[in-house]
Amino acid sequence: MANQLSISSGPQVVAQGVRTAWRRVTDINLLIVPLIGIVILLSLFSDSFLTTSNFQNLLRIAAFFIVLGVGQTFVITSGNIDLSIGSMLALVMALVSFELVDPGLPIGLVVLGSVVIGAFFGAINGLIVTVLKIPALLATLGGLIAYRGIVQQYMYGGQYAGFPDEIVAIGRGSIGIMPISVIIAAGAVALGIFLFRYTRFGRYSIAIGSNEEAARRAGIKVDRWKVAIFAFQGAMVGVAALMLMGRMNAAHPNMGAMSELHVIAGVVLGGTLLFGGYGTIFGTVLAMILIAVLENGLMLAGAGFYWQQIFLGLLIIAAVAIQMLRVRQRGRF
Repeated sequence: MANQLSISSGPQVVAQGVRTAWRRVTDINLLIVPLIGIVILLSLFSDSFLTTSNFQNLLRIAAFFIVLGVGQTFVITSGNIDLSIGSMLALVMALVSFELVDPGLPIGLVVLGSVVIGAFFGAINGLIVTVLKIPALLATLGGLIAYRGIVQQYMYGGQYAGFPDEIVAIGRGSIGIMPISVIIAAGAVALGIFLFRYTRFGRYSIAIGSNEEAARRAGIKVDRWKVAIFAFQGAMVGVAALMLMGRMNAAHPNMGAMSELHVIAGVVLGGTLLFGGYGTIFGTVLAMILIAVLENGLMLAGAGFYWQQIFLGLLIIAAVAIQMLRVRQRGRF
């Protein structure tokens, strides 16, 4: 009887695996096909699109949002959201500039300090969500406002300009034709994939987002892992802060504004469920590249900043609408 059961269940397991793999390939194609088509169109209509300088600039922009997106993917997979990352980014940049760079600390300590400061503020978000039992949407919305106010008061309308060459290299430097920021983003992506597939951090993020109460009953210390997930997002903000400081060679209290919407749009468009329970790092990477290509194309076409914001807003609506349609088709609800 047991042998018959195992024999009959074998093909079912294989079939389920094939269906899952095919579904993931289909999800990826939804981004790859438009991306290739847009690249071809832009290369035909703009002579400057496929130039080395434009390509490197596009990759640097995408790399910055990919790093932020890796952290946000875990947050959204866990059934939460972090709206404060743009304001947190500006605050981390300010503190790193005046408290670490200005005193002349070694670059290694500056990098470590930026990551630790970001993780600290991310952990604060997690504690507000778990200890005060405030929904993440509202808690991080408050963080968005509070962090921006703190950095405005801290810098008092001023800015920090002129970073050491090592920090500038993080944002502007290249190894051969490959920007250093892209290499950093690749490392963040590799770390995110590793955490998702091989560690409790990734498995618990999915479990908490799928059913928090069930995860709690299964013995998972949900609140502790939530804080860790928000802290990881903060650490990615610390890395992204160094990248932006190097690329702009300056730190200003208004930097990072609206970047949280860009990141959320990319994560959701990439296939991570806005309601939690499923996330994909590779999808986030593809979506961030797609958005960067589209925004770059709009800029080359002469569209202003406000048109780019209109496009981003419509993209968020479209991403959520497509996701809802696919969820209904798969019978998730």
